[in-house]
Amino acid sequence: MTDSYETVQFERTDDGLGWIELDRPDALNTITTELLDELDAVIDRCESAESVRAIYLTGAGDRAFSAGADVQSSGVMGHRKGVEHSRRGQTVFGRLKATDLPVVAGIDGYCLGGGMELSMCADLRIASDRSEFGLPEHSLGLLPGWGGTQRLQQLLGESVAKQFVFTADRFSAERMYEFGYLYDLIEAESFEEDARSFAAEIAAGPPIAQRYSKRAMRAATPSPDAGLELEAQAFGHLLDTEDLAAGISAFVTDSDPEFEGK
Repeated sequence: MTDSYETVQFERTDDGLGWIELDRPDALNTITTELLDELDAVIDRCESAESVRAIYLTGAGDRAFSAGADVQSSGVMGHRKGVEHSRRGQTVFGRLKATDLPVVAGIDGYCLGGGMELSMCADLRIASDRSEFGLPEHSLGLLPGWGGTQRLQQLLGESVAKQFVFTADRFSAERMYEFGYLYDLIEAESFEEDARSFAAEIAAGPPIAQRYSKRAMRAATPSPDAGLELEAQAFGHLLDTEDLAAGISAFVTDSDPEFEGK
């Protein structure tokens, strides 16, 4: 059974998957407020359906899992709305960490900014060999505002997380596999079939054991709540800076930004 929304597609499959697909391929599946709302709604659908035993999260098309947020619209929010926007993304993404269902992210293409922050909340990540990862927010005068400052260091450690945040570099799928971020690399030509097959294998696992295993591992993780709130406040503050305006202008004109610390 397939259900259509404006920015996501949702399907309950015969092999136990709640298949969520970010569906803005012409915009590289960038994440809007509407998409956050619809993602929130389909997570509800997954959790309420007895037939769903695992969530499979992917992006439409063959260019991107998600290239992040709509940078230009974020830049005109101002402090108060920016803090609220940050908290909203943190909360919706965090639901994937909080759900008892195993979550598999299938990544083909760009996985940048908010898209990478979304992928951090999956339990297992697999990617095509052509995928690219990165947190480019510093190149705009921003910071990762949907959980990236907290969740990436939980996954990869403080040193590696700082490489992503401070350099704003992009990393290949092979490098991400070496970091331990990815469970597996798949050739692009067979990605759709192989990724779906892997997610179905997870869905076929013992649901009660999976549920309690995820709860137990989640309980061992120090609460990131204070860090997430600091991240949200910092994100809102940065939306009022001249540096952000310079960063967005440079992004639009494909030039190098000149940040003056204002």
